[in-house]
Amino acid sequence: MTAEMWTTLGQFGPLGLMIGYLVWDKSRGDDTRQKIDKDRTESDKALAAALSALTVTIQHLEQRIGK
Repeated sequence: MTAEMWTTLGQFGPLGLMIGYLVWDKSRGDDTRQKIDKDRTESDKALAAALSALTVTIQHLEQRIGK
């Protein structure tokens, strides 16, 4: 939020400043949440790749043992 926005909300007294704070806090929290979601997505992709590799390895072992 810009200084002009805070000044405008400040004209409405404590209630305006409280609303400004809540808007600022919400926008800051959304950025943090997006970063967490992005990191989670990347870790889920890595986990899926590792599980796929493990599955293929186990299948090849079963084929070698079965012969």
